[in-house]
Amino acid sequence: MKLKYYCLMLLASAQAYAEDASQDKTQTVVVNGRQTDVEASRDFVAGKIIISKKTLEESGVQNVADVLRREPAITAGKDGRIGLLGLPGYTQVLVDGQQSTGIDPYTMDLLQVEKIEIIKSATAATGPFGIAGTINIIRRKADRKAMTQLRTSGNTVAGHGGAGVTLMSNQLPSGTPLMYNFMLMANSKSTPSAEQYQQTLGTAAPAPQLQGERTALNRMHTVIASTEISWVVNPAHKLTLSPDAGRFSINEHGQEQRLWVDGSTLSVQRQRSDAMTSIGLPLRWNWKISEDSSLSLKAHVNRLHVPSETRRLENWSVEGNHLRVQNSWRDGKNSFLDLDFNTVFTGGHDFSAGMKLAQNRTDKAYADLIDGLPDLSQAVLGTRNSTRVDRRQFFVQDDWRVNRSLALGMGMSTEQRIHELNEDQVQNRTRFSIWSPSTHVAYKIGGDSKRQLRASVARTFQAPEADQMLLHPLINPLAPCYARSLCGANTLDTADSAGNPNLQPERSLGVNLSYTHGLGAGSEAKLELYTRAITHKIGSELALENVAWAKVPRYVTRPANLGDATLRGVNLEGRLSMRDVWKQAPNLDMRGSVGYAHSVLRDLPGPDNRLEGQLPWRAKLGASYTPGELPLKLNLDANWLPGDWIRSNLTQRTYQSKRYTLNASANWKFNATQRLILNADNLLAKDSNSINEYEGAGQTLRRYGSNAAYTRFSLQLETSL
Repeated sequence: MKLKYYCLMLLASAQAYAEDASQDKTQTVVVNGRQTDVEASRDFVAGKIIISKKTLEESGVQNVADVLRREPAITAGKDGRIGLLGLPGYTQVLVDGQQSTGIDPYTMDLLQVEKIEIIKSATAATGPFGIAGTINIIRRKADRKAMTQLRTSGNTVAGHGGAGVTLMSNQLPSGTPLMYNFMLMANSKSTPSAEQYQQTLGTAAPAPQLQGERTALNRMHTVIASTEISWVVNPAHKLTLSPDAGRFSINEHGQEQRLWVDGSTLSVQRQRSDAMTSIGLPLRWNWKISEDSSLSLKAHVNRLHVPSETRRLENWSVEGNHLRVQNSWRDGKNSFLDLDFNTVFTGGHDFSAGMKLAQNRTDKAYADLIDGLPDLSQAVLGTRNSTRVDRRQFFVQDDWRVNRSLALGMGMSTEQRIHELNEDQVQNRTRFSIWSPSTHVAYKIGGDSKRQLRASVARTFQAPEADQMLLHPLINPLAPCYARSLCGANTLDTADSAGNPNLQPERSLGVNLSYTHGLGAGSEAKLELYTRAITHKIGSELALENVAWAKVPRYVTRPANLGDATLRGVNLEGRLSMRDVWKQAPNLDMRGSVGYAHSVLRDLPGPDNRLEGQLPWRAKLGASYTPGELPLKLNLDANWLPGDWIRSNLTQRTYQSKRYTLNASANWKFNATQRLILNADNLLAKDSNSINEYEGAGQTLRRYGSNAAYTRFSLQLETSL
């Protein structure tokens, strides 16, 4: 109810300001190429944060994820996921305004990226999704500047090495209206992991059940090739073709040992290989209708092929030796069509409208074997399934610069989505329509862009993924079905997992209020209050069910709409360039943030019924320093996250210990064309602890784990040819 009052107050204040506006409504915003990121971000009504091409080039890191971790507005969770407002699962990530269907956009090499835009609310143009906000990665376009850049790198972690090479070139063939760029990237990286754990049963006097250890080595290999060919037909029309292809593979080797208190044992050797081949063909037409109006049409077709194989050689002291092989093949077909229109109206109105049409189709096949024979329990719901998702999205948005002090942004986006799921004889069809209005108010105190008040209200959503809705089960390998028949019983800690075709999208009403105080071209402090009211919150349910793949009830974890949730928080973010304060100061730039948040899932019992990933507080601090006249830039980043409990469902809650990370880098520029960069990530490498607690049948089962941490070192050489 309070959120509704906030919305009414904002709309009323916007109307009052509009009525009192002066006749000076034709303010023009000039974007200067020499602007700092702080200055560039001040011109947007919705409070957009800009990470510019210059900042990306000088960062010394290799991919999008690494540069985002330095941004004060971004939270890096204990699991490494990146997001806004401490909610990585609620942060929308776009590439050129579109959802990414290929390789993870966080792994994009910075040589591919022109800039990154961050909005901690929602606008009509970015769509109705992104409850915590949106990160939009803008890829580098072909331009009229001939250049070639080469980066080679090597990395090591715990004695396991890796290497990479990236080549980016932009060319302008003489005597033609064409220009093009191409990029080739290949890299490999190893990630080791190690965990020791023990399990107890009981509440008053917990009795030990088992202990074990697990180790694994994960090797990732990536090869990506892309090009962009632009044809300037005439000053008004431009055609761009941007084919790309990539292959991403993961090979994992691991082993696990378990010892129960009764003397029984389990030894597992595990091998897993996943690969993804992606081919995309984007085509874009830009039409400059007039000096103030433009139209853009983008068509994009993408194909994916994802084979996967897991082999588990299990040696049970009771059950004997068994070989479990799980194979799957997934083919994806994705088609997109985007139409965007932009114009400027008299009176300071920047108007945009558009539509997005998309179809995502996935076909998947399974082949599961136990000791060389088909696993009948996995085939009860069929060995094939297909999903099809049709989306239609429309938006309209008006950013109105009322006068030199006041700007308003109002918009509406809507999406209709249809899910069709086919699993053998089971068919499900779900349809929903969503409407997302948004309003933004920016007020420059005394007309000074360095001192701004902002308010945003937006209705946003979180749609379920197709994989969350499929019924095909994943049977827990620690409660196996060896007898080529239906499964037996399992326990709370060895629950199977399956989907829920009845999932509904989460709906949120959010408010952001902020005050920004600028100190100079590269310095400012921002205080922001935010709140989210979420309905149909998607979480997980763990229950004992009668299932098709077992002859007795088994414990199963499924995604489910848990009810309502509320979130309230406050962030303090700051950037300080010492030379903005004192011209003779050392060349030192500092950045940091501290945040506090409180969230509640109303339909789960407390005290740990919070949104997943939402920590009670978080803090980060970074600094960049150039000593004297040396061509050397040093960088240091620290991130603090507290230990906390979180309840996943009625029967399960989890504890993760505090996490403190420290990253450092040195960037040495030899000359105008060469530089060497040394990065050290997770310098302290402190092990983390966790507790998984299950409650059922009057008993409490706890699993205590300790996970090893490692420091990664990398060395990069960048050359302009």
